[in-house]
Amino acid sequence: MRTHRSAASAMELYSEFRQQHPHTAIPENYVTECGFQLGRWQYRQRVARMLGTLPAERIHQLDSIGFVWSEDNSPLPAVTRTDSKRRRMLAEIAAYREQHGNALVPANYVNSEGEQVGQWLYRAVKKWRADALPDEERGPLAALGVSPGPRPRGPRTAA
Repeated sequence: MRTHRSAASAMELYSEFRQQHPHTAIPENYVTECGFQLGRWQYRQRVARMLGTLPAERIHQLDSIGFVWSEDNSPLPAVTRTDSKRRRMLAEIAAYREQHGNALVPANYVNSEGEQVGQWLYRAVKKWRADALPDEERGPLAALGVSPGPRPRGPRTAA
């Protein structure tokens, strides 16, 4: 069920949740009583800020209601605006995770524009495993749920 809400009403729902449960993490799949996917909304705000696409005014508004930018209170990794391909790939991984519930992007996954997201991610993880991926590139991947560890066994086809 998809419920469209304005940014203001989404922030109200978030603020209400935080007031009622100040020390409770909001799971990514949490849905409010009115059917709003608050967990996904929170995830989208975090990703947009990490990618540098969240306007400063929105960040200020979210800060003013006590928005929790990361569950472990670590600083959110930032992606520089100059690296547009990396930002696009990270946005695609975030969209994949939102749709499929994980960041296990198949190596043959291609987005609707024909970009080989799976191959890009495969190369990044391979560098990470070889300790050749810079820290500033590891942080955003880890924040999206990507790990350099072994992937679960099973079919690796695009869904």
